[in-house]
Amino acid sequence: MLIVRFKETFRERMSEWVQAPGMIGWGLATILSKNLFINQEFFHPLLLIMSQGSWGIAIMLTGIIRLIFLVINGAWRPSAHIRAVGCGLGSILWGSLLISALSLGWMTPTASIYAMLLMLDAISLWFAAGDAKLADLSARGKLTVT
Repeated sequence: MLIVRFKETFRERMSEWVQAPGMIGWGLATILSKNLFINQEFFHPLLLIMSQGSWGIAIMLTGIIRLIFLVINGAWRPSAHIRAVGCGLGSILWGSLLISALSLGWMTPTASIYAMLLMLDAISLWFAAGDAKLADLSARGKLTVT
């Protein structure tokens, strides 16, 4: 069942599948790179919000949670809701990195990457919210296919 569901939904959720392990890797690299946020001016604005380790854990956990719920998506009705939460958290995290990049006194090409990741998560949030709405309507017996 899950394999069939994966084949049916992968195209629509491809950016979620790519971003989840990317977030895990970003978080892990941040946790393992001592003083990265202190030594790199790019990350200084992020230190005003929380520590380097906290950023790493937050992004890594978001990626892990997203990956878990992508794997079980469809096997449990409310999983679209949790996918939407994951996309929302991803949007916030990528948006924070984008703001950090834009707050520098110089332009970095990394800003365009974080902007792209933010847009992909925002679009994925739109799709996940739509899936959640359909799941809710179906559960209430109010979904009619025309």
